[in-house]
Amino acid sequence: MEILNKNIFGLNFQAEEINTKGLPVFMTAQRSFFRMSYKETAFLFVYLSKEERFGIVALEKQLSFLSDKYGIPIVFGFSAVTKLQRDKLLERNIPFITDNGQLYLPFLGMMLNNTFKKEKETRRDKMMPVTQLLFLYMFYKSKGQAVMKKDAATAIGVTRTSITRASEQLAAMGLISQEMHGKEYYMRTDISGFALYKKAKPYLINPIQRILITETKNRYSEYVYSGESALAKVTMLNEPKIPVRAVYKADFKADNIKEIDPKWITEEKSLCLELWKYNPAMFANDGIVDPVSLSNCFDGNADERIEEAVEEYLEGQIWGQK
Repeated sequence: MEILNKNIFGLNFQAEEINTKGLPVFMTAQRSFFRMSYKETAFLFVYLSKEERFGIVALEKQLSFLSDKYGIPIVFGFSAVTKLQRDKLLERNIPFITDNGQLYLPFLGMMLNNTFKKEKETRRDKMMPVTQLLFLYMFYKSKGQAVMKKDAATAIGVTRTSITRASEQLAAMGLISQEMHGKEYYMRTDISGFALYKKAKPYLINPIQRILITETKNRYSEYVYSGESALAKVTMLNEPKIPVRAVYKADFKADNIKEIDPKWITEEKSLCLELWKYNPAMFANDGIVDPVSLSNCFDGNADERIEEAVEEYLEGQIWGQK
């Protein structure tokens, strides 16, 4: 909030934080309010947090409301704005100041430059692992209901920063909508079941990071079934010769694991371990990885038996959610 530490057009304004009691919560959440004064000139400075995503129409309405309530000019403050945002603010005659030197104060003057906030580019081709984890949470748990971001972060065990990046990507893909109520952000899917899965399918990733073949004597019975082993338990597909289980890569230490070539094993049984990019147990049922993740484990598989088994599993688990 650099404005509080420097002059405005050479005038030494004094800042006094004001009490916002009585104002709507949505108008005060994550904002700071100061009465700026110099001799006979005064204005109300409303500084928005970096996280707030503001809309020009909403700001225009708030400008009118606050002007009527306080009887002095209203100025909005931002850490930075994009060129499009600046142009829209000028077009609507909304006074503003940014930390990087953009000033538009119709009652005093204006000073503009070409230093803008960089437009944040959100990848839209494929989901990040944390994005897919959040998608699965919304798909299986939310059932179309609004979900508070901080609750989702706690549920899937990620930071607020990670949940923000993930939700931004899902929003950019058109899979969720986001809105703020009070001081909290909420997410919601506008569709569910098969329709949501179908829309998300092009963006879903194969969750497997790495595959290890090792000896079963290391005992991995606590890990969930995946791959053909999972399909064999829920469809008519035969059990594979080498059982398949999955584990989150961050929970698995491969330092002392002896990798083997199953072609050379005669007496000892081997096990296929999939190291996943996110926790495969989080949405597992009866020790079997969730159907959406499982189907993506077989992306690019040309085996018709596998393809038919995956379709059979999805038909029972997802297609019925139309």
